[in-house]
Amino acid sequence: MRHKKNTDKLGRKTAHRQATLSNLVASLIEHERVTTTLRLAKSARRYADRMVTLAKKDTLHTRRQAIKFLRPSGEDRKETVRKLFSEVGPRYAERPGGYTRIFHIANRRGDNAPMAILELVDAKLTLKERKKPREEEPELQIETEVTGDIQTQAEPAEKTGAVKEPAEAVEQEQTVKSAEEEQTEASSVGETKDKKGGMGRFLKGLFNKEQE
Repeated sequence: MRHKKNTDKLGRKTAHRQATLSNLVASLIEHERVTTTLRLAKSARRYADRMVTLAKKDTLHTRRQAIKFLRPSGEDRKETVRKLFSEVGPRYAERPGGYTRIFHIANRRGDNAPMAILELVDAKLTLKERKKPREEEPELQIETEVTGDIQTQAEPAEKTGAVKEPAEAVEQEQTVKSAEEEQTEASSVGETKDKKGGMGRFLKGLFNKEQE
């Protein structure tokens, strides 16, 4: 039974848990604000307060203790330790405790995990300016001045050379053309009939002569 054991193991083994908290506290000291899950924020908060307390004392022993926890392997981590003892510690020299705070934010999309912002009190943040969206170029409006009368309708027939005929004359021409076409069709039909009749008579005459 785990009575009086308030350590949250975070579902990780010891080495994994220590590395996670070390990285989170180092990021907090470097950027002075981190966004993580609520569970990790509550676990990292106690270690962050301890690091600030060590920085306020600023002795060789406390520096070694901070280096042991933060594990400065590269230049970035070494710079984090320098910032802890040169900037963060003197900033809270007169503050007895409570160097961090937690803000609850909306749950994470996907697994709906509760999220939070962990930041240092009186944090000096450098906000990045968001890129402004490209503004649409305004359409060019060209105003033209026209002198004289503007004719919106079609030009008269006299200028174009085409003369409009009255409607009655057009109808008479159409009726005349239709009558002529009918006459030509009838004459062609009659000629074909006469031709057929003449050939028939000629053949009948030849047939009769052969019989005689």
